[in-house]
Amino acid sequence: MSLLLDLGNKNDCAEFINSVKEGAIFAYPTEAVYGLGCDIFNVDSINRILKLKKRDASKGLIVISDNLEKVRELIDDNYFKLFVENNSDAVPTTWLCPSSDIVPPEITGGQNKIGIRITNHEVSCELCKLLDFPIISTSANISGQAPVQILQDCINIFGEEVDYIIKGPIGQNKKPSRIIDLISKKVLREGG
Repeated sequence: MSLLLDLGNKNDCAEFINSVKEGAIFAYPTEAVYGLGCDIFNVDSINRILKLKKRDASKGLIVISDNLEKVRELIDDNYFKLFVENNSDAVPTTWLCPSSDIVPPEITGGQNKIGIRITNHEVSCELCKLLDFPIISTSANISGQAPVQILQDCINIFGEEVDYIIKGPIGQNKKPSRIIDLISKKVLREGG
């Protein structure tokens, strides 16, 4: 059974940090839905999430952070400045960027691009600050089904599958973030 985590409880947070570093996966509120997350460099944890969601690995996964500098090493050096320049919009936006060589193929879907969002959502930001590294952010759902938006639904669906469920409200957005290709500026998914 998942442990419910209140980010205000410092003792539980210290244990959570160690657990994530050792491979724990977790559900947490984002701008519009609950997300599933883990350490972006723990391939076993990423594969657990892909299996749980029944998601095709070739689709890739989004990474979020509370801070531009924390994602610098994930983006090809030639494009980091462009990424920074495009992150002034208040609308939650995931930018599809040329990835650096250190990004696991499980995140890129075997392509040379990575989806990155700098989040302003309070709980997601607090989570990224607590862990002090970017995290996976994929909607908490089985592929093809609607993403979870209510804590109790998250517990009912994922309570036996994830190690932690982070307490807190989802944001006010009606749909997950928009996705835009950093170079072409093509909108790959409308957001809300």
